[in-house]
Amino acid sequence: MSTAEEIPALSYILEPLHLHLFLLVVASLLTAGCLVNHRPGRLQNVVHASKLLSNARPDHLPTFLGKQVRIPNTERFRRNITSRFLAYFPFLLEVWYWLLTYWVYQLARAAQAVSMGANTRVLSEAHARAILAIEVALGLDIEKALQEVVMKHDLLLRFFNKTYSMVHIPATISFIGYSYWAFPAPIFQRVRRTLVLCNGLAFVIFSSWPCMPPRLLPFDEFGYVDTVHAGEAASIWTTNKVGITQECMNGDDFVDPPLPGQFQNQLAAFPSLHFGYSFVIGLSLFMYSPHRPVRWVALGYPVLILLIIMATANHYLLDAVGGFFVTIIAYRVNHLLLYLRPLEEWGMWLCRTEKPLDKAIFEQALAESMVTAHENGGYAHDQVHLLSDDDLRQA
Repeated sequence: MSTAEEIPALSYILEPLHLHLFLLVVASLLTAGCLVNHRPGRLQNVVHASKLLSNARPDHLPTFLGKQVRIPNTERFRRNITSRFLAYFPFLLEVWYWLLTYWVYQLARAAQAVSMGANTRVLSEAHARAILAIEVALGLDIEKALQEVVMKHDLLLRFFNKTYSMVHIPATISFIGYSYWAFPAPIFQRVRRTLVLCNGLAFVIFSSWPCMPPRLLPFDEFGYVDTVHAGEAASIWTTNKVGITQECMNGDDFVDPPLPGQFQNQLAAFPSLHFGYSFVIGLSLFMYSPHRPVRWVALGYPVLILLIIMATANHYLLDAVGGFFVTIIAYRVNHLLLYLRPLEEWGMWLCRTEKPLDKAIFEQALAESMVTAHENGGYAHDQVHLLSDDDLRQA
């Protein structure tokens, strides 16, 4: 375990710069996703002239209670600037979904971290020892040996540390942008809902069953090294968080105040979302990517992440197994999130914005309009008749 004294003083200057660079990368990836997945206005005109759309919008949607809830018609807001902007860049809605999921998850973890006490540390260490005991009994305790091998190769260790710290979020955003563009719409939507539910299920598990990662176990007894935070790899953005102070490791209460923005529960090794996300991403790309080179390397991503989370002493092998089963369960029940759609529809109505057409409906309507235009001996965009202002007011 690294303490604040072990962090080079220069990192307190460099780390904010690294954070700004990281945020710039994230913002650039989200912007790229919007640009790649934009819809030209001419094609939107064609689609809105399609007869298919008259039956594409339901009036009622089911809820968890099995009742049908009426949803508003937002077609009247089509000419609003927010509707037009979203129509051009429908991926912005995915950006909103991702940010909502990310911040709800982070705030929930922060609230949990602030409220936990020394008994949580004791319980999490007991759970960690139980996991190690199971691994020893099954001959799966490979984390320590793997770390010792990696620590003999400085470049490999640096690569593992940086990958663990910096790749998870950018890789997820890149995957969402790519899959939105390349996957069939129903496949993309199932995968997206699966990732969201992975967060929810994992939070329930580590809230009710806290587990200490290997790097926080007593070094004299277990010998795990916190490679990400030790020496030059240490970061003020990943140190001094709730639950990892020296007082805590000695069994006292969590008395050290965390730095601003550092509220994070680190006693949440099981299950591993790093591996769970990488498994969903790798398997989805392998099964559904239309590009052969992507399929060739897709399954290497979860394998790499598995090695990294163990070599950096952030997770046990059984944490990855737990992450695997969380993704399977999330995929099996991902349809439950569809019951929240009435909230989305009413939210769009409150914002006086028409929701961008679903990708599958957009492409089907576009194909229908193109076929109709071809049969009439012309081009689809020459035969477009958008709703007039009077029609919109009556809608």
